[in-house]
Amino acid sequence: MKTIKRIAFLLTLGLVTALSIGCSNDAETKEEETTYTAGLIAYDLNWEDRDRTYQVYFPTENHAEKSLPLLFVLHGGGGDAAGFMDATFNRFNELADIHGFIVVYPEGFEKQWNDGRDVAGLATAWDEKINDVGFITEIIRILSSDYTIDSSRIFTTGISNGGFMSSRLLCDRADLFRGGAIVTATLVESHLGSCNPGNEVAVLVLNGTEDPLVPYDGGQITILGQERGLVLSTDAYMNFWATNNGCNTTPAIEDLPDMHDDDTTVQIYSYPSCNSQSPVTLYRIDGGGHTWPGAQQNIAEIFVGKTSQELVACDVIWEFFSEL
Repeated sequence: MKTIKRIAFLLTLGLVTALSIGCSNDAETKEEETTYTAGLIAYDLNWEDRDRTYQVYFPTENHAEKSLPLLFVLHGGGGDAAGFMDATFNRFNELADIHGFIVVYPEGFEKQWNDGRDVAGLATAWDEKINDVGFITEIIRILSSDYTIDSSRIFTTGISNGGFMSSRLLCDRADLFRGGAIVTATLVESHLGSCNPGNEVAVLVLNGTEDPLVPYDGGQITILGQERGLVLSTDAYMNFWATNNGCNTTPAIEDLPDMHDDDTTVQIYSYPSCNSQSPVTLYRIDGGGHTWPGAQQNIAEIFVGKTSQELVACDVIWEFFSEL
């Protein structure tokens, strides 16, 4: 019974997966050593008079003299960076060492992101309208001032609350972000009217059809009887970005081989003829739940659904970004 209560408490907080430049003058950072050091480094940042933190993984020293891409990885609601890295076996960090890019793991305030949902009383990030877009933008400014960053190759990915936050970044700062990979999320319906990217951005989506928390076909997110905002359907979200990027809105569909006995299969929907090398692609995970494909199933299937092992999401995401 205690275990069930603990899981329910985490879900109430929004932990739906264990994985889950114009800056304000009030941003103050501690002085950091700018000599290149490989590995994971924690940083503090005072933003909007709140103490915020983020971690940065720098790849091995053989990449130090290169102009490096940035990949932001946003945890789900109620989660944190350490939990995400553990659940995904530190795969993004391994890929960074192989391919040469910097991974940034920001921490949401009280483990939540202000992804645009107006849901009173459920999280400080939403109630106090915390400027998480500005927070992440400030991290870009800091890293760009201290290291040689490829400003044309800044990407974001995230799951659930972090996926919705990544969608907001693509809407609000398409001038900074070249692309995003959205997992178990789409876009908050109320934010659609203000989503005017101005640029084409590459968009990859990995959503499960049996997600019990964020409905694949859109509508109200409901967790333990609490309504947590209306969201676009996966199809509507794909059509929005296909139209934005000048793509044909009728996708080509490819079935991936069914390699694992996990009751999931995967179809790839590729939207052709996009402008400016900004592809729009959906991995539709039939039978998949509110989970990160290829990761550990750290929360019981009854709460979040199945974790597909038909693909490793981290690998698919970086392969997608590496071609931009």
